[in-house]
Amino acid sequence: MSRTPSLHQLECLLALAAEGSFAAAAKRLHKSHTAVFATIKNLEETVGVELLDRSGYRVTLTPAGASFHEEAERVVRAHAGLANHAIQLRSGAEAELRIVLGDLCPLASTLALFTGFFGESSGTRPVFHTEVLGAPWARLLRGEVDLSIHHLDQPRPELETHYLFDVQVVPVAAPGFLPFAPHAQIQPKDLRPLRQCVLRDGARDWPSPSYHLLNGAPSVSVGDQASKREILLQGLAWGHMPAHMIEEDLAAGRLLSLAGEHLRGATLPHHALRLREANHGPVAQALWQRLLVKSA
Repeated sequence: MSRTPSLHQLECLLALAAEGSFAAAAKRLHKSHTAVFATIKNLEETVGVELLDRSGYRVTLTPAGASFHEEAERVVRAHAGLANHAIQLRSGAEAELRIVLGDLCPLASTLALFTGFFGESSGTRPVFHTEVLGAPWARLLRGEVDLSIHHLDQPRPELETHYLFDVQVVPVAAPGFLPFAPHAQIQPKDLRPLRQCVLRDGARDWPSPSYHLLNGAPSVSVGDQASKREILLQGLAWGHMPAHMIEEDLAAGRLLSLAGEHLRGATLPHHALRLREANHGPVAQALWQRLLVKSA
């Protein structure tokens, strides 16, 4: 008699594939290392094929595992959608709304978009996350969150989008970091010998976008914009920062803009993003309409 993989087994596989180690997957799932190891072993016995390649430093998926992982993601996402739908049917409203804010969002003004809303919808609990680079898209596309406020790297037909605001990104360095006086004709080749501060992507299992990265330049990586700002202020590297985070630093001379004819920043339009074909509950729909009105 054949057995069917359990939802718990599928969730363990997804966590292990995302984290790359049993210890990290156990921490993510709030389980013991032994429990996760046993669950994955039982899953492989149930399926009848090896899903994992354990020969390297990081645990990776075998070709069969990659195929199974894709289907497991679909099943887990569908189960989560069904569970949310059951909650909506029982109460008429979602138990919670999961919202992820991208790393470039000006936090105060972005959170102000939600001010008052969850008081009006007191039966629904807001759960906010902050993520960097590709993680907001990854979490939204995997169905882990209901709404994202982030910029778009490319058109994605599976996402419904609504423009909210622009964020300007500026290349900067601390006074004295450059071995020459800052000027408007700085070229990328002038900065290539110097250490550049970059962000580590929060989505480990997602293609990592590269923004303003100089190929061949030495680098230091950090996990968030606040740490990156401090690295720059201490003169340990140069890098690009959202203008709203360094406005006072520029005014006080603690950081200098390196922008010019050859080295430019960027203006990134930020949007409210949600899955186009997801089953959005009444509170999620009301929040979406509110965002449309607030940004009009």
